[in-house]
Order: sequence, then structure tokens, then C-alpha cells
Amino acid sequence: MFANARIHRTWLVLCAVLLLAFGLGACTVKLVADYDEATFNEVLRVGKEVDRFYGMLLEVPEGQRPYATYAKQYVDIETDIRSLVTRNQARPLNKESTQISETILKLWIKYKDKHEAKNAYPTAVAKLDRHRFQRLFRAAAAAEEAKKLKPGDTDVSQ
Repeated sequence: MFANARIHRTWLVLCAVLLLAFGLGACTVKLVADYDEATFNEVLRVGKEVDRFYGMLLEVPEGQRPYATYAKQYVDIETDIRSLVTRNQARPLNKESTQISETILKLWIKYKDKHEAKNAYPTAVAKLDRHRFQRLFRAAAAAEEAKKLKPGDTDVSQ
């Protein structure tokens, strides 16, 4: 009878291990958020707003760019960037996109504060800042687009 109990227990353990193995085999580990078309479109829209802001600023002669002229635009765009940050923070497994949008917000506030403090925005600095934002918004859009890829889909040549 002792041998039967041992065999019975061995079969139970084996069955439990097999069930666990099959159960884990059916599971997938998700490391990033799903692609969200609304977020992608929002990134493009806000990026376009920032680019338009710099385009309009650069059309004005360098000595005629007081902060007060641009204050409303700064607030409007900052609000949109904050919304993008909140949208990214609300999505689980979205660390990279959240970090990019937070970086955009920090830089926007930094450049706004510098414009306000100096009450001027030199052309060379504005061009560099515009280019930096273009790169960051491209990174944000690419991060969202990458979420469309299926796991293991790394061959982009097809």
C-alpha cells in the first residue's frame, strides 16, 4: 500500500507539473503598452503646434520677440503637452513614452521661463530649440509606432 501511495503522489506531482507547464506556455509576458492611434495622432498634433510656434517666432525680427507677445501660445501649448503626459502616464507599461513626453514638458517650461526672464529669444537659440523639439516629437511618434510590432517582429526590411 505504501508503494501505491508513492506512485499515486508521483502521478499527482507529474500532472501538476504538466498542467503548470502548459498553463505557463499559453501565457505571454507583455512589456509595453498597446499601440494607441489617438495618442499617436495627439503626438503629431502637439508636435505640429510646437513647430508652428517656432516657425511664427522665427518670422519676427530677433529684437521684436518680447515674452508677452507669446505668453498665450506658451500656455496653450503647455496645456496640450501636459495632456499628452497625462495620457501616457495613464497607460500601463508605457514608461518610455511617458519619459519622452515628460522631457518635452520640462524643456518647454525651461525655454518658456528663459524667454520670460530675458524677454527675448535669439534666432540661433530658437532654431536649436525647434530642432530639439522636432527630434523629441519624432521619438515620441516612433515609440508609439513601435507598439504596433508583434513580439519578435524585428525584420523591418519586408
